Amino acid sequence: MQEFKKAIKHQSERRIGRAEFSKLLNLGSEILNTRIRARRYKEPYKDGRKRFWFYSYVQFVILEVESNHKVA
Repeated sequence: MQEFKKAIKHQSERRIGRAEFSKLLNLGSEILNTRIRARRYKEPYKDGRKRFWFYSYVQFVILEVESNHKVA
């Protein structure tokens, strides 16, 4: 229920599909699916047949990946 409330809060936010998400992370679709199954990334929301992530979550993932790869 809480996740649904968060989803409603983000309704006006841009939705990112699988293809764009994998392109932004510079990953192939199979690697993205593997990481989703391994719970490294959240499952996408589902709206009918379409699956998507909100732009804020995608930004969070990208920044997290970048911060993990910085050289000290």
